Amino acid sequence: MYRAEGRAGVAPYVTAGDGGLETTREVLLALDRAGAACVELGVPFSDPIADGPILQAAAQRALESGTNLKGILEMVREVRSAGCEMPIALFSYANPLYSMGWENAAKDSKRAGIDGWLVPDMIPSQAQAMRAAAEGQGLACIFFVAPTSSDERIAAAAQASQGFLYAIGRVGVTGANTLLTEETLDFLQRLRKSCDLPIGVGFGLRSADQIAAVTEHAELAIVGSAFVQRLRDAYEVNPTPSHVAAEAATYLTELQKGLRP
Repeated sequence: MYRAEGRAGVAPYVTAGDGGLETTREVLLALDRAGAACVELGVPFSDPIADGPILQAAAQRALESGTNLKGILEMVREVRSAGCEMPIALFSYANPLYSMGWENAAKDSKRAGIDGWLVPDMIPSQAQAMRAAAEGQGLACIFFVAPTSSDERIAAAAQASQGFLYAIGRVGVTGANTLLTEETLDFLQRLRKSCDLPIGVGFGLRSADQIAAVTEHAELAIVGSAFVQRLRDAYEVNPTPSHVAAEAATYLTELQKGLRP
């Protein structure tokens, strides 16, 4: 589930509501125009167990501003009405979706223009109800694998995923620097041999050089904490939505320089 143009792409992560939903709306439109392969749109949550301090702080700011799932989906509807065509994957912990009911959450996501769900605290063996609701609405479910995942876990995640398989580039929480060690490269090569899906790699990417290295072995480079921090830095300089959106497009363009021709 990403916009393919015959080469690899960059997928930014954006915390919905950090700086306000109007800012998020303008950022999404700017990323669409700049050619993002897809966007992971983060639903802020009070207990984000897999997130590092940058994403935790962004989620807290968004929650304090009153951001909730209903408002996020309404904002996505506005973005789609404005002509945004890039795939948008909702990145949410299970609780906000489960609280709505899987069926209702899937229907509302589809109506809004969401293309898929990434739910980091759900594994395939526990996600039957979630998958059934999502797939019933044509939403892709995307699961995660890590260097510590067994071959059986990788096979299960690949079989349950649609669009792409999310490969965590290292062990730990988000935000730490990802180095393409021999272990990481071996992991990606192992995935390539056992998975027919496109592979997206995330956790710690922040530079065009890293994008170039990752996309030698994967179709999608996912930039999370660095992207959220770049937007926050722009907001603190000038909190207008247009300024933050322009910085989002600039950073994406910088990262895209690492993509192979």
